Amino acid sequence: MRMLIRVIILVISCFIHIVAYGQYRTVQQIVDQVIHSYNSKDSIAFNALLNKELGLYFITTLGVNNRWTYTSKISFNHHTDCSINAPYQDFLARDQIANPNSKTIIYSNQPFFECETIYKNGIFVANKGKYHPLSESIIFYKTHYSGIIGEEITSDKAQELDHLYSKVKRIENQSRRIIVNSDTGTFIFYITKIDGQWWITIIDFASADCSV
Repeated sequence: MRMLIRVIILVISCFIHIVAYGQYRTVQQIVDQVIHSYNSKDSIAFNALLNKELGLYFITTLGVNNRWTYTSKISFNHHTDCSINAPYQDFLARDQIANPNSKTIIYSNQPFFECETIYKNGIFVANKGKYHPLSESIIFYKTHYSGIIGEEITSDKAQELDHLYSKVKRIENQSRRIIVNSDTGTFIFYITKIDGQWWITIIDFASADCSV
């Protein structure tokens, strides 16, 4: 009887897993799911696209310097414990990924945009490991720490940044950059393949920010 109960529990668990995650997502599927859940401000659906161990990094700007914010999950419409701080938390609540003319992805390392100039509309997927904006931002921050912060970097802070750099570099090496270009703007994010499954791991607001 106990064995039967264990088998039933195992079957139910497998069914729940299949319903929750389905088959492994293709690149096209996760791109579609990111765009839909982001635009509909569906926090539950969007957070289902985050890997629990890696979470999500936002690359943002502070003056002329890039900065980054890490979160394990997000809430689009509320200031909660998973807020990414002002002004980007408010920005998330209203921001939309404009749909390009075609939702079919194109594999290309070219961005087809420069600041507010869009050279080609579409969804463009770069080669794996081609771009490293977050790790480059961390190196820049560490190198110019005294000029940015106004004091010399401590050994503990240097070690912290080195550890973060190594972690982020591993993520980027397994990631593809996704650029969504439309007449009204550009949205950039990165997806990472882990154990055969694609997850969104980085959203890059800084590269499309021409205000600095």
